[in-house]
Amino acid sequence: MVEKVGVISFGNRLLNVYSSLDSPLFMASEISSMIDYSRGNVWGMLSVCEDDEKLNLPMVVAGQKRNVSFVNENGLYNVLSESRKPLARKWRRIIHDELINLRKSRGKNVVEQFEDWDHELDNLFIDPDTGIMMQSVTVPGGDVIQIPYNEEQ
Repeated sequence: MVEKVGVISFGNRLLNVYSSLDSPLFMASEISSMIDYSRGNVWGMLSVCEDDEKLNLPMVVAGQKRNVSFVNENGLYNVLSESRKPLARKWRRIIHDELINLRKSRGKNVVEQFEDWDHELDNLFIDPDTGIMMQSVTVPGGDVIQIPYNEEQ
């Protein structure tokens, strides 16, 4: 069962954090409520997430065991990036400012930063059969293999 491990406060709204603080999950219906997404259309909201960003897990809700839709941290960011709701727009502005400040703190101009990102894109692709984001990695001996993308690697 998925357990609540914390709460995020953003824009006078609260969002529960589930699973773990290092690999957090967020209940899709709670994200929908937080950003004032239309009720009953959580599936529409989830359609902006990649397959590896959303999942259904068993959870006790109102005393009954149910399958509940969750998104991981990337999925949360994806939903907030795609939404036109006011809270999501504010979130995007903060994140964009953070990215710009991070780029500047590294001493890079915008062209250099996009060159770096473009180089990283060379190693990523979407598997057409599974829809999963994959990355190319070089293993000892010089062979290149494709493995599921993991942002922590």
